[in-house]
Amino acid sequence: MTRFPNIRFPVVTQGGEAAWCKSALLPDGSVMAKDWLLDPSSLTAKLKTCCQRFQVQLLGQREAPLLPDEQPWLGQQSSCIVREVILWCDDQPWVFARSVFPFSALAQQQLRLEDLGDKPLGEHLFKQPDLTRSAVEVSSFGPTTKVGQLHQQLGYPATTLWGRRSRFTAAGQHVLVAEVFIGASPLAQELPND
Repeated sequence: MTRFPNIRFPVVTQGGEAAWCKSALLPDGSVMAKDWLLDPSSLTAKLKTCCQRFQVQLLGQREAPLLPDEQPWLGQQSSCIVREVILWCDDQPWVFARSVFPFSALAQQQLRLEDLGDKPLGEHLFKQPDLTRSAVEVSSFGPTTKVGQLHQQLGYPATTLWGRRSRFTAAGQHVLVAEVFIGASPLAQELPND
């Protein structure tokens, strides 16, 4: 069993570090970036095809304030449930994910979000029969951002990271999911720095 590093939760504590926008921001000519960032299928399923051993490290799941750039997606409520995880492939970190959803989603029996623990949220969401998904937004993250610092804390050199986010809707509830490719992921290792 992998011994995961101790990471302080929540990793993302303030807004303004990401400039989320439509896919026009993607690195010029990067087929790999489009393949990972704009893929409409389950990221969990895709990661599982890239490794022998897939694991979810739950950093935490609890009530926290909504960040300003999250409010348009989930309404003007002051707080919500925040879940942060690291997705590991063959004992290497590949993705930092932050999911945000209202208390009503936590209580929705069809979604069973309170029971996830170290199970992947994405895999769970893609099993929902009425699932819909918003358009994907992308952003880069510099070395001094919280996610950039996490990448370095995990033993990787400073670099520009790329992430995506979209809102999933099922059982009448919204879940905003942001995924940043870190560590040993192809996007963190092979894309050129700014």
